[in-house]
Amino acid sequence: MELRILRGHEIKEAAQLFYNDQQSLLEILTLSRQKKLFFIGAFEKKLVGVIGIYEFQHIKYLCVLESYRHQGIASDLIRKAIQLSCDDLYVTVSQTLEPLYKQLGFEILEDQLTEQKLVYRHQIQKRFTHYQQVHDFIASQKQRVYALDNFKCFMKDMGNPQILLKSIHIGGTNGKGSTTNYIRSVLQNAGYKVATFTSPVLVTRLEIMRINNQHIQEDEIITYANRYMDLCLEYELSMFEIEVFIAIMFFIKHRVDFAVFEVGLGGDLDATNIIYPMICANTNIGLDHVEYLGNTYEQIARTKAGIVKEGIPYVTGEKKSECLNVFQNICDKLHSPLIQTRHIENIQDHGHYLTYDYRHYHVRLNTSAIYQCQNSALAIEILEYLKEYEYLTYTDEQLLNGLLEATWAGRFETVCQHPLIIIDGAHNKEGIEAFYQSAKKYSHIKIIFSALKDKDTHAMMEMLLKLTDDITVCEFDFYRAQTVEKLAENFPVKIEKDWHKAIDQAFLHEGVVFVTGSLYFLAQVRPYILEHQKNK
Repeated sequence: MELRILRGHEIKEAAQLFYNDQQSLLEILTLSRQKKLFFIGAFEKKLVGVIGIYEFQHIKYLCVLESYRHQGIASDLIRKAIQLSCDDLYVTVSQTLEPLYKQLGFEILEDQLTEQKLVYRHQIQKRFTHYQQVHDFIASQKQRVYALDNFKCFMKDMGNPQILLKSIHIGGTNGKGSTTNYIRSVLQNAGYKVATFTSPVLVTRLEIMRINNQHIQEDEIITYANRYMDLCLEYELSMFEIEVFIAIMFFIKHRVDFAVFEVGLGGDLDATNIIYPMICANTNIGLDHVEYLGNTYEQIARTKAGIVKEGIPYVTGEKKSECLNVFQNICDKLHSPLIQTRHIENIQDHGHYLTYDYRHYHVRLNTSAIYQCQNSALAIEILEYLKEYEYLTYTDEQLLNGLLEATWAGRFETVCQHPLIIIDGAHNKEGIEAFYQSAKKYSHIKIIFSALKDKDTHAMMEMLLKLTDDITVCEFDFYRAQTVEKLAENFPVKIEKDWHKAIDQAFLHEGVVFVTGSLYFLAQVRPYILEHQKNK
């Protein structure tokens, strides 16, 4: 027997099968649309039983077809509801059903004449009392496993809760986070409640999961960790898989309208590939993480396109023919439309902001990073598809305001005015090339640079030297950080292992200072610069 959460169309079929009076049918459909009610179904080739959970805390419906009622299906459905719930689980039942629930661990909460209110209290080991404990414990798990079988098994045994989310999946080499943020900003501007899952982070690991751009609170992630960590350990989930699962439960509990997931690494074997998106996308293809993804554009494109699902559209901003051919072949096999972004016209750099024309929109972005034109155009293309097919709605004004109001820390971000210091997470060869296009308009440039060991730092340094001969390479505290010796090679650059000293010297520079390279590097440098600003 298969137990799993029902999808939208299945809920209507289930309601008609088990509750054929119009009042119950209308109530079920209304609550489901409001994301207040979801159903777990029991299948023996066909649907034979359902349990409906209201507000993730109350069993509101339980029904099994008469010919299947003595096979323990009701008990299995209740157990699945218990397994999935985060908080105490309540039910109000007639006295005839009371023994069934008591047998499964429910206790009487209120004893009334005709019915009983029962509660199931999870026996939770409170192993975490502070967020740092949660952070350190999750970080101590396997980093990445580059396989999905284990995680798929876990999610299936949990009933595949991710199907309750209306998801958008963003992959690619560079610009995934920015594209995610543009989509979030537009939808939030249109009045939707929008979840995002993005990595890496700049301030706190809590930023990996946000709702309406506010990260999960420490007390809430402690609750999820205490409730589900034993299960995660039982299935030997990796750090990233645990985070994806907690994010999914967080988003569901808060009844978000849409959830935008940024791929962590690659595509086909990434933990985010557990979701069932309405649409998926690729920003671009670069030669990054070649030890995992392949060392040609075609190989990497094939891995990245592993997020394409049967019949689900795939939107890309990539222009290289060898990548587009890979995308087209995969989309053809999966009967998925391949959609390419259109030509962006009339890009104008106004100093502190950019404007361009796309479709019928005259777009203004609150950034001077030219590469954000591509990322925001991809966001427009995704949103326009979803609007055309009535997944969502927004006005032209809401889209334009959303794009204008979107800011993304660490992407050509001004963090100091005197001197002008701009940080940019150009963490690979293609990122540095994009950074160059925005940075070349400046003069009297000083660059502070650091990167990870697996990057093509030789090519990155060659590009940076086209901007200035005043470059300082540094190290930072991260196990994957490259040494200054290997960053410098034989290039005419300064070496300063301690980035604090390099930044302190940069405050005296008369000109513009760029701090660029790894986002992990920026995550350490950014708060140092901001704190310096406060203390001036």
